[in-house]
Amino acid sequence: MSKIEDQVVPLRRETLQTGVYARLCDLILQGGIAPGESITVATLAKAFGVSPMPVREALTRLTAAGALTVVSGRTIGVPKLTRERLDDLRRVRLEIETIAAEWAAGNATADFTAELERLYGRLVESEAAEDAKMYVEANYEFHFAVYRQSGSPTLFSIIESLWLQVSPFFHLLRESGNFRISNDHHAKLFRAMVDGDGASARAAIASDIDDAYEILAKLV
Repeated sequence: MSKIEDQVVPLRRETLQTGVYARLCDLILQGGIAPGESITVATLAKAFGVSPMPVREALTRLTAAGALTVVSGRTIGVPKLTRERLDDLRRVRLEIETIAAEWAAGNATADFTAELERLYGRLVESEAAEDAKMYVEANYEFHFAVYRQSGSPTLFSIIESLWLQVSPFFHLLRESGNFRISNDHHAKLFRAMVDGDGASARAAIASDIDDAYEILAKLV
């Protein structure tokens, strides 16, 4: 059972359903729920400091989006990744995330690239430590800093929905050595942002997606 209480803080002044949904999205995207782990409504309600009702409502939204599924009774987990679903996610990610990276390169600023360099450092650190959870979180922060810099809330929202479905499976990439390979792509993406090179940014993202896909395709 995942120690959710250690990863979240109670909600305060927010619309409860919206707040719980946002926190659950963060938990998934930052590597807080890995394939094979399970959580319960009661555990989440206690962690967030709310009643079970807004938790159930948020879980219903995430289940409909394909990010979570009912494992048994009141237990929730990451849904099984099928080859068909993985293929579909790859096709869409290659179209959407590469565009966002290209636009981000065109919008790059000194402050943005400085922050991206810091986030890349976290990726290198987590790879060296062989810490899968830290890596998944750092990977999310690095990529989403790029996607946010695209300047398109619409693209960003689409990418978030894609990552809610695929990011938990990044935990499975550590044993394959993909974290090192992926960081090679991250280094190229960082350089593309510094240079304002949209074409190289697209290529780096595409390679990152394809390499992860090749490994995950062998596991489903």
